[in-house]
Order: sequence, then structure tokens, then C-alpha cells
Amino acid sequence: MGNLTLTRREGEKIVIRVQPGTDAEELIEQLLLDGIILTVKEIKGSKARLSIDAPQDLLVLRTELEET
Repeated sequence: MGNLTLTRREGEKIVIRVQPGTDAEELIEQLLLDGIILTVKEIKGSKARLSIDAPQDLLVLRTELEET
């Protein structure tokens, strides 16, 4: 599992996608075993600091960085 910590404000989004070339069966097994863990680390004013633990085969991005 990989870990990403980031800050989001109200209305900002995170997108989780499957990495190209991922073995779907292996990913499903890992998700069934470990899931995805989202932890709110801190809330300060209008910002929330989030920690995301997810399988390496998932790509976690802030929507403003997502390629269109």
C-alpha cells in the first residue's frame, strides 16, 4: 500500500483511478483484503489534511492535476 497526504478545501476533489496495465484480479484481491483507508489528519479553518492509503495500482490525484 502506498500513502499520500494532501490538503483539500471545501468543494475540492480527489480522483482515484486504476493505473494502466494493472492486473484487475490482483487489484480486486488487494482491495478486498486491505481496502482504501482515508484518514482526516487535521482540520484547520477551511482546510482538511487527508491521508490516503491505497494499493500501488491505484492512481490518487487532485482533480486539478488530472490530465484531460
